[in-house]
Amino acid sequence: MSRVYSGPWVFGRLIEDRAQRFGDEIAIIAATGDLSYGQLRDRAARVGGALSTLGIQPGQRVATMLDPTPAYVAAWFGIAWCGAVDVPINTALKGEFLRHILASSQATALVVHARWVERLDGLDLPDLRSVIVVGSVDPAPRGGGESAHQTTTFDDLLAADPVPFTERAEDDLLYIMYTSGTTGPAKGVMHNNRSALWNARAWIDILELTERDVAYSMFPLFHVTARSAVVTASLWGGTPAVLRERFTASGFLDDVRETGATWFGYMGAIIQLLWRQPERDDDADNDLRVAFGAAAPPTLIEPFQQRFGVELLEVYGSTELGPATAPRPGRVKRGTMGRACEHVEVEVHDAEGHRCPPGVRGEIVARPAVPFGMFQGYWRQPEATLEAFRNLWFHTGDGGVMDEEGYLTFTDRISDSLRRRGENISSFEVERAVQDHPGVLEAAAYAVPSELTEDEVMVAVVAMEGVTVEPAELFAHCVEQMPYFAVPRYLRIMAELPKTPSQRVQKFKLRADGVTPDSVDRTALGIEVGRD
Repeated sequence: MSRVYSGPWVFGRLIEDRAQRFGDEIAIIAATGDLSYGQLRDRAARVGGALSTLGIQPGQRVATMLDPTPAYVAAWFGIAWCGAVDVPINTALKGEFLRHILASSQATALVVHARWVERLDGLDLPDLRSVIVVGSVDPAPRGGGESAHQTTTFDDLLAADPVPFTERAEDDLLYIMYTSGTTGPAKGVMHNNRSALWNARAWIDILELTERDVAYSMFPLFHVTARSAVVTASLWGGTPAVLRERFTASGFLDDVRETGATWFGYMGAIIQLLWRQPERDDDADNDLRVAFGAAAPPTLIEPFQQRFGVELLEVYGSTELGPATAPRPGRVKRGTMGRACEHVEVEVHDAEGHRCPPGVRGEIVARPAVPFGMFQGYWRQPEATLEAFRNLWFHTGDGGVMDEEGYLTFTDRISDSLRRRGENISSFEVERAVQDHPGVLEAAAYAVPSELTEDEVMVAVVAMEGVTVEPAELFAHCVEQMPYFAVPRYLRIMAELPKTPSQRVQKFKLRADGVTPDSVDRTALGIEVGRD
């Protein structure tokens, strides 16, 4: 009998079903202890009951600010259990960044680790009434004036009596996940039960998951990758998920072997860091079969797969859409991010809203192919929602090209596009080529003004630890790897790139800096680029 969930598209129902069918089996594997499906339900029922006692009503918002541990899973599941709406918060946030999300979401309670409680001091949060702290806590009220709130411990919640879950509809709001806000204040992406579960259910098909699979995650649970693609997808499939609080390149494979993990998610830098570990004879001696992500250096994909015995699937998606396009294991068209997933329609449109012919670049747009197949809009921002959904398509702000078979190639964030000497240049492609250099860990390509017309290409790079990147050598690498018009004119070597708290590069800051005194001009080194 299949272990895949087939009941109502309601998160509380999913938790209950898994516990009834697989109660004593392990669901979560973590450094601080494993949890069975039955224990997950019990903790959800206790936390949900305690939250209700604190006055949390169905539909009210409860924020979470925790590391990816069993405590986070219990808090998240307990919030859903009592019908409240979870608001995951990046643990790096502080000051106005933190205040904005708590105030915008109108969260009445916050579950937070003890080491971050002091960040609430001085913030104007009149809606926040309860702070539940994981770890040791000072029980005195914190904040000031209208922002004063009472603290309690998460252990107290876990000691509460369990209660039945609060019935919710498929279209009831489940969580609000805030975007990183690279160009303005973070926006709250609203997902109801059905759209949130589609974000997870789609991975069963994309990765062709079976009862033999074990997921591995080193990402935070305030991001959609770990929350939906790993934990909830594993819950839906009735298989275990390994949660790690951070990624370590040196210990990754040993941990994967020990846990029996068969799949994981990645970002491009992870692939590079693993590849640059000392090669071992047993690199492929593991249970891994597939991994998914984006921005893996193209030249590394095939050798990486051979060395580690795992297939890499490059996918396209977002907080709003979940996975939107993806290949399937063994059916990959390299250079693309696959075809549209079952729950969404995906097209590429021009500036007038017309569908672009195959091979012509435009903006990637999407709409649901099933009821509530994607997010419902931005929390308390109707104007931004209407703008994003103009012409009844959600406009992603991403540039792309679709071929005759419907395979999508991501080209760039439209705001990051460059144009030089009459040629459109993808900063994404420039970055991937630069990151193929063995000394480069990260790269950000962006436009700076040209003394002629249009743009000059500039790239900021962060070197691998302990490595010195020689500008002339890196420029020579670019000449070899790129078309002449895309080769950067300027290079800036930095200790780190400016980023949002969710680790997205803030290119607007780099563009504002322009050509800095520490930048290297390729032409000053006598490196010219011809058309050959």
